[in-house]
Amino acid sequence: MKFKASLFALLVAAVCAFAQEAASGDSTTQANNMAAQDSAARDAAFQDILGQNYTPDGYITALDSAVKDSLAKDSAQAESSSSEGGLVLYDAQSSSSSPIRHIGVDAPVYKYQVTVGLQSPSRGIVSLEYIFAQEIFNVNVHFSDYNSHLLQIGASAIYFPMSMRYFYTFVTSDWFRGKYDRERHISKGEYEDYEETVNYWRVVAGIGGEFLFLEHFGAYIEAGFEFFAGNGGYYTHLDKDHGTLDSDKIVLPYGFGLLFPF
Repeated sequence: MKFKASLFALLVAAVCAFAQEAASGDSTTQANNMAAQDSAARDAAFQDILGQNYTPDGYITALDSAVKDSLAKDSAQAESSSSEGGLVLYDAQSSSSSPIRHIGVDAPVYKYQVTVGLQSPSRGIVSLEYIFAQEIFNVNVHFSDYNSHLLQIGASAIYFPMSMRYFYTFVTSDWFRGKYDRERHISKGEYEDYEETVNYWRVVAGIGGEFLFLEHFGAYIEAGFEFFAGNGGYYTHLDKDHGTLDSDKIVLPYGFGLLFPF
């Protein structure tokens, strides 16, 4: 009887141990499955991040976007600086109180300029200018006067000290060549008519200002101080009617006209 009871107790203990081991195995398997799923989810999220931000196409797209943003910012800054001064242009969308201005790379680039005026000291009646450095330095040749007695032509150097097309200074050198009828005394009561050829030089230093109302159309005004060289001396006045030099008065030449840059 005691033997049967001991055998029954061993069977019960074996069954309990097997059930406990089975339960423990199921719990371990479940934990392993959950860990594997969590690891897979993390890997998928990481791969998704890599695919969205660090693939070559994505990187290039981001780089292009950054470059475009930088260029747009630079353009906005250039437009802001353009409103501070420079080449003045008037158009239908602006007024004299709020002109559209361009400076630096925004300004139209010109190489030549033609002017037409009223015997301006630096540009004469008509001139052709070559623009060495825009809004800094120009040179021109000009035609100033012609009549039955006199021909006047010259050249000028024009400097923009403020690096913009509002204000300039200039130095001009003009050549006068003329022929005049003279009368000279030969002897008592006798005179002889003859023709004299004169060559004089005029130098003018002055200031002026110019404005562009359209891209290829503008106006200027200027004035200066002149003196003449001829007959072995320096003078402040030339009488064009008689072709003579004197220092009886001082003349301040001025002029205005139109300009056409291109």
